[in-house]
Amino acid sequence: MNEMRSSPDRALPVTPFGSLISRRILIPSERTNLVAIDKYFLVQLLGAHVSRIRFDEGWYFWKYPDIMKAVEDGKVDTARDHYIADGYYEHRMPYQITVDEGWYLHQYPDVSAAVQRTEFESAQMHFETAGFREGRDPYAGFSLEYGEPQYA
Repeated sequence: MNEMRSSPDRALPVTPFGSLISRRILIPSERTNLVAIDKYFLVQLLGAHVSRIRFDEGWYFWKYPDIMKAVEDGKVDTARDHYIADGYYEHRMPYQITVDEGWYLHQYPDVSAAVQRTEFESAQMHFETAGFREGRDPYAGFSLEYGEPQYA
């Protein structure tokens, strides 16, 4: 197995671009400007950025009891560690995000219709169960908030 892929916790070596391609860590498209990237390499690249996102451990445990159990069982050190290494990429929310109901329903007519059909109780419920994962914004100008930088 390629040593860069063996562990997401290892420091990222400085490697020539051609080496990343020859090792198939990066796979450039021949027809577009898109590049496929090895997941562990991506996690390493984004790690410092993701670690700056505001994180509410109590809320995360409440929302994701599987993570509380994983921490209790020693499968992961902390909820924050889980979020940085996996939760962000699993589309888990790092803290409670409040939806602007009127804006959300206006912005997403399909959600408005689903709420009217009682498929979802509210815009907030849609966002928490599907919208966040789908990349829908909960309000105009949304961005995950930064907290204090925390590096593993």
